[in-house]
Amino acid sequence: QLTVSGNADRDTLSQIEKLLNEGDNAKNIWTHAWICMHDADNEIVNSQANMTKANQYSLWHEVYETTGYDARNATYKNGTFIAEDGTDLLALFKEKSKNGAGYELYSKRWLQYAKNGWKKENDLVLKIGFDSSGLYDIGQEKGYGAAQNMWMKGVSQSIFEASV
Repeated sequence: QLTVSGNADRDTLSQIEKLLNEGDNAKNIWTHAWICMHDADNEIVNSQANMTKANQYSLWHEVYETTGYDARNATYKNGTFIAEDGTDLLALFKEKSKNGAGYELYSKRWLQYAKNGWKKENDLVLKIGFDSSGLYDIGQEKGYGAAQNMWMKGVSQSIFEASV
C-alpha cells in the first residue's frame, strides 16, 4: 500500500496515489527503493534502512514464500504463531523449510518479533520523494531518480510512503 503526501493539492495527490497503487506498482516501487538502499556489497547505504528492517523484510519474505501465509497477520500464542485460520505457522514453516539452518535462523528472528511486536504500520515504510521531474530517492548520498544527476542536498519536496 502506498500513501502520498506533500505540497500539491489533495486532488493531485489523490490521483498520484491511485495510479501508484494500481496492480503491483506499490510493491515494485518499494522493492526498487529497498534494492537501491544497498551497495554492490549488499551494505545498507541509506538512512531509512537498518539491519532490523532488513531482518524483518527477509523474515516476512521467507515465511510467505515457504508457507503462503502473511506473518504480520499471525497471533503469537503459547510460543508459536497462529494464523487467522488456526494454522500453527512455526510448525508449518519447520515442515516446509528446505533446510534446518534456515528454520533455526528464521524461527529465532520470528520469536524476536514476538517479544518486540511487529509494528505493521511503520517498520517497513520507505519514503520516496517526487517533484515535477519524477520520483527520487531520499536518505542516501547517491540517488537514482530521473533528476538525480548530482548528490542530494536534502531538499524538502513532496513525499510518499510505500510499505509492505
